[in-house]
Amino acid sequence: MAKFWWKWRGLAPWSGSHVRMLLVSLPVILVGCAMPPPDQPAYFSRMGRFMGLVANCGCSDISVDRMRSDYAKALGGRYSDADVKAMKGYVDLATTERWDNMPTVCADICSQRCMVQAVVEPLGGRGTGAAACLVSERDLHLTDGMKLEVPGGGNVN
Repeated sequence: MAKFWWKWRGLAPWSGSHVRMLLVSLPVILVGCAMPPPDQPAYFSRMGRFMGLVANCGCSDISVDRMRSDYAKALGGRYSDADVKAMKGYVDLATTERWDNMPTVCADICSQRCMVQAVVEPLGGRGTGAAACLVSERDLHLTDGMKLEVPGGGNVN
């Protein structure tokens, strides 16, 4: 009798509506778990490349030499001493990057105005006019550099 009552009311434990609800909610939950929290600072290697590219691309008046020597001042104590030391290599490397798609790389970096402001403000550089925000792992976008080559040798340019 109880078995019939559940089916009659449409409330069987694995009826179509329950399965549909489970199938819809499960991917949403899994995607939510895979995303880093919004307030997590960017990973030290990505932050180092970002700071180096801010100087390399001229997003502010901070020179490449100044960024190399004073980058730790822009971190605001959000990274451990070991991460700050390891970050130096990424800052140095990014300040010397030269790619065929450098205009695209620089446009992507300089367009993240609040993050650029967060880096140059503690160093006393020219601001972007935006309020500083956290350079977070979720929001930081870095474009890969590309060397354009034609098959068989030679460069496209």
